[in-house]
Amino acid sequence: MFNSTLNGIEVTPLQKIMAEKAVKAISENNPAVATKFTADPTVLIYNDTVYIYGTNDAQQAEYSLGKQDNSYNKISSLNIFSSKDLVNWTDCGEIAIGGKQNPQGCANNSWAPAACVKKINGKDKFFIYFADNGNGIGVVCSDSPTGPFVDPIGKPLVSRSTPNCSKVYWLFDPAVLIDTDGKGYLYFGGGHQKDVAHPKSARVAALNDDMISLAGDPVEIDAPWLFEDSGINKIGNTYYYSYCSNWADRKDAKGDEVPPAAVIAYMTSSSPLGPFKYAGYTLKNPGNYFGAWGNNHHWIFEFKGKHYIAFHAQQMEKKLGFEKGGYRNICLADFKINEDGSWPIQTASNGGVKAVANFDPYTLVKGPTYATSKNAVSTNNQTLAGIAAESYVYLKNVDFSKGAEYITINTGAANKKSLVKIYKDSISSENLLCQVKTKGKGSFREKMPIAKSLNLVCNIYIVFDQNSEIESWKVE
Repeated sequence: MFNSTLNGIEVTPLQKIMAEKAVKAISENNPAVATKFTADPTVLIYNDTVYIYGTNDAQQAEYSLGKQDNSYNKISSLNIFSSKDLVNWTDCGEIAIGGKQNPQGCANNSWAPAACVKKINGKDKFFIYFADNGNGIGVVCSDSPTGPFVDPIGKPLVSRSTPNCSKVYWLFDPAVLIDTDGKGYLYFGGGHQKDVAHPKSARVAALNDDMISLAGDPVEIDAPWLFEDSGINKIGNTYYYSYCSNWADRKDAKGDEVPPAAVIAYMTSSSPLGPFKYAGYTLKNPGNYFGAWGNNHHWIFEFKGKHYIAFHAQQMEKKLGFEKGGYRNICLADFKINEDGSWPIQTASNGGVKAVANFDPYTLVKGPTYATSKNAVSTNNQTLAGIAAESYVYLKNVDFSKGAEYITINTGAANKKSLVKIYKDSISSENLLCQVKTKGKGSFREKMPIAKSLNLVCNIYIVFDQNSEIESWKVE
């Protein structure tokens, strides 16, 4: 499955293809991360940082390289990305959950995560709930948002034997809410058999304080035209349950509870356990925005006083020339809320969202951090490696307001003699800020004579070759 680079760093065929072709235009912020197929986003805000967890579609794509539709059956890990500005993203690696790679777990697959953090016994604990195919909900936990994660119960949290769940068509797609009083609630379910208008296949259950056991039997949510993708938000005193509608024929449908096919519909309630009342729909199918049609999966979150929606779309697979489809990337859009609390139809584009902060180069920056890149791959050690002579990453809104006298590049064990160049705005000789010679593993510090007097915010290219393995960098 693996090809070796000149450095001996293992790079998969899919990584190589995506590094070469899955390149965003400088004006584009969607997909958030183009070079790693990821779907079904969940968002966790912690310490002024946005963490996105998602289904690792790349794991499935490796087996067919686009010659088969995504069947999801090979996926047994989740991807993690983080950002402080919603524009520059760090690849934080993968969480192994199911399958042979994680024998301590009880799951075969890991799809559609839901994440939260809760203080337990005075310490922050992080929980990820996930779907094991369509037959149960599992949970893993950690003391860190990036892991390592472990299975705390060694069995499904929700299974076919859970009360009121035996007839749920798909036991999957969880969402989690920690209410303002500290109590937790888990939402899940989907699919339909005979009654497409009222499948009654969604459920909500209260969680115990430990977050790894149910405090009561799951309660039915009668979500009209439900297909999949539970979402939950509390805004003010209103609870919003949102979901993806199904693809069933609506030609004879009547009434006010009929969302279009494969859109994000929503319901409201004054209680986290419902009952919920249908209120409309808010996000069209991604095909309306990107011309690539497929399923719809979302997560609505608030960051720095604004609401956003994370979702997946399939526009990037088209750039790769995949013959078949269903391989997704995560996108972001502003999420508008009307004054009366209702949700209007949202807009989305490849332009994406604007940065909410400037990028800080004075704290240690992990190698695989960028807005876009070309010929650069994230390694299994969460370092950055090049696969061509002119590999690069591009970072937006880098704040040099404190000046920049030195830059330090920290390299990994696979690094050989190489030259790392930093450019302002464009890769051209007049915009060269500095260059750092590296050899082997270590820290390499060089003066930045041109950048010292910058005192401005600008975009930068970090250019390197196939002999480079960058662990991290910082300026001072």
